Amino acid sequence: MSSDGIEDQKLQSFEEGYQAGWDDAVKAQADEKMKISAEFGQNLQDMSFTYQEALSKLTLSIEPVMAQIVDKLLPALARQALGAHVIEQLCEILKDCAGQPIEIVVAPASVETIKELGEKSLTDPFEVVEEASLGAGQAFVRVGSTERSIDLDSVISGVSDALSAFFHETGQEMNNG
Repeated sequence: MSSDGIEDQKLQSFEEGYQAGWDDAVKAQADEKMKISAEFGQNLQDMSFTYQEALSKLTLSIEPVMAQIVDKLLPALARQALGAHVIEQLCEILKDCAGQPIEIVVAPASVETIKELGEKSLTDPFEVVEEASLGAGQAFVRVGSTERSIDLDSVISGVSDALSAFFHETGQEMNNG
């Protein structure tokens, strides 16, 4: 072999070795990036699960407070608001039916409150009729032949049902998750 051939062979061996080293370094870097990306993705997934789990537990922990609000506070607020709703409905009806007889039908427990509020707010004569079948948040307002129903009890029942369904679903998600 000539010295030029030996030099060419050394140069080719060097280039092959250099290329193999370069390829190994690039592969090692790509593998490390993939490993870091996979670990990062797993950490994000773990954090998301932990967040969802914490949120679910927090949500379920406020269920007793929300139940108390719906069971105790909303009915009391509805009783207080019933009179205002009755007067509001009467005022709307009276715009079209002024001068006709006014009748307000309510539960026995609401009669006095409605009478007092009507005396303060209405200028036309009215009659308050008690109806034992009505709940504390229910009323019928009649002016002549026009009648409107007020049913705050149904609103409270709807809120209670929606709240129960929400907490039931949250509990199911926690049990299944």
